[in-house]
Amino acid sequence: MAYAVLASLFTTTDHMLNPDPYSIPCNRETIESLHKNIATLLSFLETTPPHSYQTIKTLEAKIRDVGYETEDILESHIAKHFRSISGSENDENVDMLTQALEEVMKEFESLMKDVKEIQSTGDIGGLLEQHMTSLSVVSSRPTGKSKFVLLDENFMNKMKEQLVTKDSKLKVLPIVGMGGIGKTTLAKALLDDPFIVGHFDIRAWVTISQEYRIQDVVQNLLNDINLRSTKTDIEVDLDGDVGLHKILFKRRYLIVLDDVWETKTWDELQKLFPDNDDGSRIMVTTRQSEVATYAAKSSHEMKLLNDDMSWDLLREELFAQENCPSDLVEIGKEIAKKCLGLPLAISVIGGLLSKEKMTLEYWEHVAANIKAILTENDDQYLEILSLSYNYLPHHLKPCFLYMAVFSEDESIQVSMLLHLWVAEGFLKPSSINMEKVAEKNLKDLIERNLILVDKLKYNGKPKTCIIHDLLRDLCIKEARKEKFLFDLNNYIDLNPKEVQGHRRLSIPPSIREDKDIEGKVNVIQSMLDIWNMPQLRNLHVGLSSLPPLPIGTEMPCVLKSLETLCDIKNFRCEDEVLVRIPNLRKLKIEYRDVDITDWSYYRLQNLGNLSKLETLSCHFSDLICTETLVANLAFPISLKKLILSGCKISWEHMHIIGVLPNLEILKLRSQAFEGHTWETVEDNFKKLEYLDIMDHSCLNEWIVDDANHFPSLRLLVLWWCSSLEEIPSSIGEIMTLQKIVLIHCSDDVVSSAENIQDINQDIKLVIGK
Repeated sequence: MAYAVLASLFTTTDHMLNPDPYSIPCNRETIESLHKNIATLLSFLETTPPHSYQTIKTLEAKIRDVGYETEDILESHIAKHFRSISGSENDENVDMLTQALEEVMKEFESLMKDVKEIQSTGDIGGLLEQHMTSLSVVSSRPTGKSKFVLLDENFMNKMKEQLVTKDSKLKVLPIVGMGGIGKTTLAKALLDDPFIVGHFDIRAWVTISQEYRIQDVVQNLLNDINLRSTKTDIEVDLDGDVGLHKILFKRRYLIVLDDVWETKTWDELQKLFPDNDDGSRIMVTTRQSEVATYAAKSSHEMKLLNDDMSWDLLREELFAQENCPSDLVEIGKEIAKKCLGLPLAISVIGGLLSKEKMTLEYWEHVAANIKAILTENDDQYLEILSLSYNYLPHHLKPCFLYMAVFSEDESIQVSMLLHLWVAEGFLKPSSINMEKVAEKNLKDLIERNLILVDKLKYNGKPKTCIIHDLLRDLCIKEARKEKFLFDLNNYIDLNPKEVQGHRRLSIPPSIREDKDIEGKVNVIQSMLDIWNMPQLRNLHVGLSSLPPLPIGTEMPCVLKSLETLCDIKNFRCEDEVLVRIPNLRKLKIEYRDVDITDWSYYRLQNLGNLSKLETLSCHFSDLICTETLVANLAFPISLKKLILSGCKISWEHMHIIGVLPNLEILKLRSQAFEGHTWETVEDNFKKLEYLDIMDHSCLNEWIVDDANHFPSLRLLVLWWCSSLEEIPSSIGEIMTLQKIVLIHCSDDVVSSAENIQDINQDIKLVIGK
């Protein structure tokens, strides 16, 4: 993880050199020299292929270890600085830092010499060329008989139709999906299908690695054409790309380019193939969605198998046309389910089961240990999954490995994930907003099919994501190897020496929920230097109160970088607090165990002073007095998203929200508002695009006289509105409305929504439980 630690060090040293009131005292000459070396090494890694010659891999390991050592020195110094009281202590700390950095500076100088030596002996490209000559980077076709069974006959027929359609122009058909999902198997089945064989004059297969050479691609294509050809009029000239063009010219051909990694690869390869205007076709398999959309307007995205399809595949692998013994059916379905829809995993397990006696006891053993068995019994399986990681650009590797901190099958909040990546400091340094950098990295990993989208926001962006468990296992393995992260799942039998040197520990829920540890965590939280953390960007405190402001400080610290403050319990919006968080963009607060009648104590009217706030979530539990709450509640005009629950405010007071000029999303959860009637008024909710109302059993009548009351509404979601009589018909007249979603709503509400859809068929209606 050389790149990750260098990126973190670059940011740290940059902050130390920053001339602001909260900068860290240091010897500027030493830190400037260190900062320059870090920048040079970062630039070197950025020009280095991610999967390259062993000399560079060895150098990367050295950079990583020196970087970790330097990071420890600097962070120790920073911690001492914030604990110091007098100026003399700071001077002493600077001297200690300078001495500690002397040794690592020598190591950095040695690293710089290694870099210059590599660059002077042929640059990165020269080493890569040596590396490539030692590899078999392309092969003519998949070897061996595939065990996969293609289950979707309708899809196969559809693909055949696209291959033999009357469209005479050269057509590209991409197949995209994660490693091991069956792209190669599907392409091979199509290439060898008797109907396809009879339709094309020439067929050929070539596998493309990320490190390829055009001459090798051409030579393998020519060899494969020669082997597959059964027609006497085809004479294969093995004279490079000239021979390839000659043999393809004026003949209908089908070429499979298997495992294409980059768009620039497609740019180079497509020049080899003439458009004969005779219905020739090129199939491209890739793990990269970007490559698929770049090569053609449409593509086939292969999905993970569902439980039934997984069992069908495993059963066919083991028994073909025979029946599975009845006593093995249930445990067999469990085994198939635990393969998590990945055909490659099912194939590996099927091959293992077929070699042993088919007993209930053995199959139960396999079901209980399936992941360990997968990783121990098939080198090809591990190799296929590891390829996706090995070929990641340097700046994406730490983001991918970080997924090991999440639990199996966990639905991960994208906003939280992006904040964690930023906080860790391993993102590529950039002048733009770091959350935007994190968002771009997530998009890249999704397009590479390493992270899967779980749920979408109303605007189409990912809301939650997941990682396949087998890819998560790969993360854990690689993270340990790189000393990037240690997963403490087996902490009971843990040897402390195993953890030594790792930069992060992932603590599973079983440990986090331990009562003995819970008390220690609370103590640590209560001790948190936050009002003295000027670089703090995002803070989630887990439904705790904020620590009190420091007393007697000569220079109060303003947290100018703080953008997110979440899960704050019983937050008092005092002027002295809000003035220290002027750039807050997201605030999530909860009031519980509050037994008061006068809400002026919490100064909620001061929320309106947070002029940069865009997202606000307020939850009130067991609220006693609502009238004083309304009188003391205000919202900033900058708000774009508002989530309320438990407020028990009368619908008559909805105007305090409706007048917000920038509000785009409004979610009203349980008991946010009370009363039987909500009547909207003009000039409210001008920019509201998403309205989500949940669990309002007392709301009977919703009156909307004019579609202009919600002129920008795109999505309406109603949950558990069991007493509501109908959706106002004027809602259907809103020109921007795209979808209505009803979950556990009354039959009358459903009927009114169906009437709206009858009038405006452009509106999509979703009804669910």
